[in-house]
Amino acid sequence: MLLIVIRADASQFIGSGHIMRCLTLAARLRVQGAEISFVCQDLPGNLSEYIRSQGYEVHLLPGDEACDLLLKRPEQAWLETAWKSDAEQTMGVLKKYGRTIDWLIVDHYGFDHHWQSCLRGTVCQIMVIDDLANRHHDCDVLLDQNYYHNAADRYHGLIPKNCSLFLGPHYLLLRDEFYKAQKGMRIRTGEVSNILVFYGGADTTNETEKCLTGLSDYISSKLEINVVTGQSNSNKERIKQICSSRQNLYYHCQVLNIAELMNKADLAYGAGGSTTWERCFLGLPSIVTVTAVNQIETTQAVSDLGAIWNLGWYEEVNTASVARVAKRLFMEPRKIVAMQERALKLMEVKGSAGIEQLVELIFQGRVD
Repeated sequence: MLLIVIRADASQFIGSGHIMRCLTLAARLRVQGAEISFVCQDLPGNLSEYIRSQGYEVHLLPGDEACDLLLKRPEQAWLETAWKSDAEQTMGVLKKYGRTIDWLIVDHYGFDHHWQSCLRGTVCQIMVIDDLANRHHDCDVLLDQNYYHNAADRYHGLIPKNCSLFLGPHYLLLRDEFYKAQKGMRIRTGEVSNILVFYGGADTTNETEKCLTGLSDYISSKLEINVVTGQSNSNKERIKQICSSRQNLYYHCQVLNIAELMNKADLAYGAGGSTTWERCFLGLPSIVTVTAVNQIETTQAVSDLGAIWNLGWYEEVNTASVARVAKRLFMEPRKIVAMQERALKLMEVKGSAGIEQLVELIFQGRVD
């Protein structure tokens, strides 16, 4: 049986994206017979219990002063001070298995080739999931599922020559619910009667409340707004209260049917990042706020194609700008239709052939 360990984190600051896409890959690998466990830092808002509820073993690394640094300056802190301690702790977990780990899958912005090289002696192969392309990696496979203007060149000089690259939306890590939703995908007319508001699992900048305030004048009996937060959202109780105070606001937390909610929606408000691809996959026109530095480049690239509406950096987005875009799109349904068409053209993903190719490579036990 193939033994695979995944090293990824979630927290109130980091959000849930790394863990959620790793769980998607883990599910595909488990179906093929792999034994999979997770190694995570014990950070505030970690998703260890959720991972366990999905049937995976979780090894929690003890939190220390590095965790505080992580919350303040995540990438900088890990790269400068915490990677060595984490590598030693992770190695201690791996050695408990008493055998060589077949694959170590790493989805973490704070780790580079230094961390990965430390683990080389205890694993056969290393796979990295990344989208920053800002540091060197010691890995056999690298997956970056995002769209960029210069995707083919971004990792030049940052990975070993024999590293296999899986680049672009063709290799999207999507749960089965999205493929099922795609089969029954609705074609939107541009008229808006259902809006989805979802800014990711943590939404540390509280874009959800900002959006709901901006849309307050448009909440009517003809408009249904589904509001989704993650379990790690520190403002979730406040958001829940806001929704309960308005008749047509419907609150959801840590949902398992986000694809269904996306398929029902005529328009979405959300953050950049992995949910951008989920929305585009289902042709859902989206108004996007950039809430993290790593979202800037890809959000702009997708916006340049006309597949989303980029509101820009979150500090420059206010309730007035949220309302202004809503008013314009409500009055110009052809723009909504155009976003739908361009999002679907960008994706051009039918089924999960790309990820199946990656899974096949992993089970071959080698990298060509």
